Amino acid sequence: MLARKASVTTSWFLVVIGSLALCGCAKPPPQPIVEQPPAPQASEAGSLPAQPTEMPKLPPPRLEDVQQAVTRVFKDAAVIDGSRSASFLVGDFNGDMSQDLAVILKPAEGKLGELNQEFPSWIATEPLEDLLRSKSKALAQPVAARPSNSTAAGQTIRFEKSDVLLAIVHGYGPKGWHDPDATQTHLLRNIVGTNMRVLPFEAVAKAYKGVRPFPAIYGDLIRQTIFGESGFIHFTGGVYGWYDPRNFKSGPIPAHSAMSAMK
Repeated sequence: MLARKASVTTSWFLVVIGSLALCGCAKPPPQPIVEQPPAPQASEAGSLPAQPTEMPKLPPPRLEDVQQAVTRVFKDAAVIDGSRSASFLVGDFNGDMSQDLAVILKPAEGKLGELNQEFPSWIATEPLEDLLRSKSKALAQPVAARPSNSTAAGQTIRFEKSDVLLAIVHGYGPKGWHDPDATQTHLLRNIVGTNMRVLPFEAVAKAYKGVRPFPAIYGDLIRQTIFGESGFIHFTGGVYGWYDPRNFKSGPIPAHSAMSAMK
C-alpha cells in the first residue's frame, strides 16, 4: 500500500515538473537589458533650465589652479612654459558662456611618446600650417601631402621637444575650466607669439570697425603679434584659427557674429 502511494506521488511530481518545463519552453527568450538615457532635469517650474545669458564671475586664475587643469588633461605629458612672464589667459573663447583657459605649454621631458599618442583626449591642430608652408623655402621642392588633420583619422601632428604649444581648455558649466569635468581641449602648435592678451567679444566690433575681410567671431579673441603680423586666435566653430589682415581669406559671416554689427 505504501509502495503504491509512493508510486502515485512520484508520478504526480513528474507530471508537475513536466508541465512547468513545457510552460517554461513556451515563454519568449529573455530580452537584453537596455539602459535608458536619463530624463532631462527640469526646474521647479517644470521646464528645462534656461541657457545662461552671461558668463558667471570667477576669481582671477591662480597658477596652482592652472597647473591642476593642465594635469587633468595632459597628465604628465606637458608642462607650463615657465619662461613666459604671462603663460595663461582666461576668457570665453568658444562663446558658450563658460570661462575657458588658454595656457602656454611645452612637452615634458621624456614624454613625447605620450604627447604623440594616436588617439589623445585633445584636438591637435596647426593654425599657421598653410601660412608657414607658403613662406617656407622648401616650397621650391615638391612637398608631400599630409594626411587629413581630423580626429577620426587619429592625431597626425608629430610634436617635437622644442615645440611651444598653446592649450585651450574649454569650460564646463558655471565653474568653467575649474570644473573637474572640463577636459575638452584644443592643443595648438606654432601659434604662440608676443604681447598676448584677450579682446572681449563685445569689444571686437569697435576694435575692428571697417576692417575687411574679416572672419566669423564666436567668442573672445586672443590677440598677439607673430612673425611681424598683428592678429588674433579665434574659434571657427570647430577648431581654432589665426587671423591677420594680410593673410586672411574671406568667407561668409554668420548672423550671430559680432561682425554683423559692423555692417
